[in-house]
Amino acid sequence: MTPNQVAGSQTPAIAAGEWRLVASDCTAHFSVRDKLVTTVHGSLPVVGGSVHASADGGLERAHIELDAAGVATGNRRRDQSLLGRPFLDAVDHPLVVVEGGPALRSTAGWSIEATLSARGRSAPVTLLALPTEVSATRVRATVAGTLDRSGLGMRVPSFIVGRYLEIEVDVVFEREGVREGEERA
Repeated sequence: MTPNQVAGSQTPAIAAGEWRLVASDCTAHFSVRDKLVTTVHGSLPVVGGSVHASADGGLERAHIELDAAGVATGNRRRDQSLLGRPFLDAVDHPLVVVEGGPALRSTAGWSIEATLSARGRSAPVTLLALPTEVSATRVRATVAGTLDRSGLGMRVPSFIVGRYLEIEVDVVFEREGVREGEERA
């Protein structure tokens, strides 16, 4: 989805309260340049998260957890390398955590200043969340951004593995304590 798909109208508000991530309906993908010639595509399992929406329908804070040990690029040897200390250090730091908010709501979606934490370090990332489904009980969105991995202390030269990772996460949240067809003030 591009910002033009929601152009002309404000991004919909979401109902106030706590929203729980539905991990089984979520996917997280990344891509990064490899050795100056190719792009590696990979994924990490989304394992948990939540969103808090304010009374005015704005996104106050978001929290998403990914399983570092589940990194998958389609190359078993590369995946094992990514689990090690130079990259994710998944043994000592099993989760990749993204926290952000509050979000700015516009016709282009929700812009979220966030922090991605991995391997005991953190790096800022600006994310754009584009809602594809918004109801009183369920929100689905595509969240995308570009992460500068240098803030995470990965000491692999950028000519071997690119400095910037493109991130895209499809998330689904369900409103806590409310069932489909039910409204709560």
